[in-house]
Amino acid sequence: MFKNAKKAVGWDQIQQDVGLTKFLAEALRGGPHLRLVSASGRRIDSEEIAFALGVSITEIERRLANKRIKTRRAALSYLSAAIVMLAFWAYAEILYTYVSWSYVASLLSICVAFFLASFYNALINWQIRTRRLGTWLEFLYTNDSWWPS
Repeated sequence: MFKNAKKAVGWDQIQQDVGLTKFLAEALRGGPHLRLVSASGRRIDSEEIAFALGVSITEIERRLANKRIKTRRAALSYLSAAIVMLAFWAYAEILYTYVSWSYVASLLSICVAFFLASFYNALINWQIRTRRLGTWLEFLYTNDSWWPS
């Protein structure tokens, strides 16, 4: 019974993604002898990641493509949620004559959180798309599209 449940949930894929995430986190923190980027700069090096994890380069490319899809979906979901929350705020402002400041502040803070989460996921998507670890300022000033793809 548990084998079917694990297969339905995709437990093996989840464990592989957790392994990749741990590896990337250690590499970003400067973990022991792990290199995420090439020696020439901040470029994401698929060969080094594949070698360190003991998997093929195509597997790393597949995982990065899956992460790109997930970050695109998350960025669009958070952006949609923020727009819906702004619509609720506008609806409450138009419909009701008195809306408490605590209601407005809480609703707008939720909107800001959703917008920031959308921005963060778009940044991660851009880093995977361009294959380099750029900062958020580089992301803001890029000539590429911000829209996650």
